Amino acid sequence: MTPIATTADLRKSGLSPREILRHCTPAGPWQQVLPGVVLQKPSPPTRLDRLRAVLFFAGPSAVITGADALSRQGATIPLPRHIHVLAGKNTRRAHPQILLERTNRPPGVVECHGLRLAHPARAALDMARRETNPRAVVEILDAVVDARLCSPADLHEELGLSSRRGTALVRQALRHLYPLRVSSPQARPRVRPD
Repeated sequence: MTPIATTADLRKSGLSPREILRHCTPAGPWQQVLPGVVLQKPSPPTRLDRLRAVLFFAGPSAVITGADALSRQGATIPLPRHIHVLAGKNTRRAHPQILLERTNRPPGVVECHGLRLAHPARAALDMARRETNPRAVVEILDAVVDARLCSPADLHEELGLSSRRGTALVRQALRHLYPLRVSSPQARPRVRPD
């Protein structure tokens, strides 16, 4: 059983709002980690607890992206304080612990530990395009390729599909690190007829 629940789910299970509130007091066995989301244990939330809480908070279309998605899939990337989430255009929830990005192009989803994570190429580009330091962009792209989460071709493809907003550094780094190999008819070896 996951120790995360929404207050709506707790009310459906038979608890009154007063009982939920009483459980979430400082002396109680639970704690409210986000508005409407309860951690049903007294210990501080782990990063995994926080990720699950964010998905409950942001709604059923939400997907974890950026550093957390990459880290959960095997890349060695430092985690920021906030959690980066992609959600549908109609999502209207916000919170200081969450970097909520509304999108009309949902990512491919990878299920891991009960979490909905963005495909590595999308997660890497979502993270990299928020960087202003070119070296940090290079480190992100290298981390996902080195961890074999995706190929340079996957990154190029995802970049071609994504919005151009905020991608100048990413495009430059990707062209420099992993140039596209375009095969032209002139570059193909000719086969001589016997």
